[in-house]
Amino acid sequence: MADARCPFPGSRFPVPRSESLVPMRSLLLLVLLSIVSTPVQAQIPPVKSHREQADVMRGFLVQRFDRILPALMRRHGIDMWVIVTREYNDDPVFRSMAPFTTYASRRRTILVFHDRGPDRGVERLSIGRFDYEKLYTVVPTHNDGQWAGLRALIDERQPRVVAINTSRTFAHADGLSHTEHEALVQALGPAHAGRLRSAEPLAVDWLEKKLPEETAAYREAMAIAHAIIREAFSSAVITPGKTTADDVAWWMRQRVADLGLSQWFQPTVDIQRQGGRPSDSRVIQRGDLLHCDFGLVYLGFSTDTQHNAYVLKDGETEAPAGLREGQRRGGRLQDIVFSHATVGATGNAALAASLAQGKAEQLTPIIYCHPIGFHGHGAGVHIGMTDYQDGLPGSGDYRFQPDSWHSIELSVFHAVPEWGGQAVRFALEEDAVLTTDGWRWILARQDDLHLVR
Repeated sequence: MADARCPFPGSRFPVPRSESLVPMRSLLLLVLLSIVSTPVQAQIPPVKSHREQADVMRGFLVQRFDRILPALMRRHGIDMWVIVTREYNDDPVFRSMAPFTTYASRRRTILVFHDRGPDRGVERLSIGRFDYEKLYTVVPTHNDGQWAGLRALIDERQPRVVAINTSRTFAHADGLSHTEHEALVQALGPAHAGRLRSAEPLAVDWLEKKLPEETAAYREAMAIAHAIIREAFSSAVITPGKTTADDVAWWMRQRVADLGLSQWFQPTVDIQRQGGRPSDSRVIQRGDLLHCDFGLVYLGFSTDTQHNAYVLKDGETEAPAGLREGQRRGGRLQDIVFSHATVGATGNAALAASLAQGKAEQLTPIIYCHPIGFHGHGAGVHIGMTDYQDGLPGSGDYRFQPDSWHSIELSVFHAVPEWGGQAVRFALEEDAVLTTDGWRWILARQDDLHLVR
């Protein structure tokens, strides 16, 4: 509660009594000086409560079931999709099909999606006892009778194809465990065994394709992520000569937790310094180039961002020109990737063309872009990996689809004149959406280095 005598609610400086030796005008000057000298925290956009998030996420899921799933099932010639998941051994697709209130699948859950045709649509069934907030129609069975219940349903519906989540390429589409697969095959018997097919292309497309409304919500997540990075790379968090890179990384993690959000990996912060990377100290010094890798989870969506910052030396107002040029070169490589990763192109084709052009422009490129969304490293087309710069079998052969999100992750090396020609790595990562009209950043990319004063 603010002191009733204080004209500045929340101030550390209550108004003194009349007998105070400090004149009022001197005190006011102290207050103003304190306000000016205190580092200003980055403005974090409003964060929805968990209850509000639950409503938004459920609304998106219903829309996805109605507007995305039927077309995908028909595109891949699948009229029944069976997803089997067990408590604490969740199928990766299950998380994208469950409400926010569900922390894990319950006991054994068998979800069935049956396409009854354009007129009747896709029916959503749950064999067992759980309707997951009425998203599914329950086909009542006891826990020990679920396989028999599934067999009876298939006997009745007679689908041409029964797709199951098995995949050699994507873990996201390989959620059917060995034990559950054996039980499923035994339950269906020889009469239906020939109908089983991998759901890989359906599962991948389901995870990759996004609604325009989801992209708008994802922009909120990115705004929060960018604000946290700006705050982390500021004098509000960093005191040169005292703060360590680990201090900043843990501050970022705690900041996310304090906002009621979660993360999908531990943030990292690293240092490059004139003369080489510091080997004996993680203490941040003036003149350092900082880099972070940071992601959070909001509204069920994962973000993935890598930004760079420069710690100003005394008397400096901007980073050395060579460091700014390295950042610009990283942005140029992003532009090149956008020009080759077009709708319908494979990831491997985009990788080869982007690397060739990047090398022709003397950018020393390394490219390792990936899908993002429900998972941080998502299912879908990849453009290389750090150790696969000659093409990536499987996921690199997939083709870019419109209305999909991708993390444009890459790096370049640049010889910085002010550092004696030292080769400095500039790693950048920013999330973008591919539409039929081309690429656009979900929020914005980092063109200029963050400055720590």
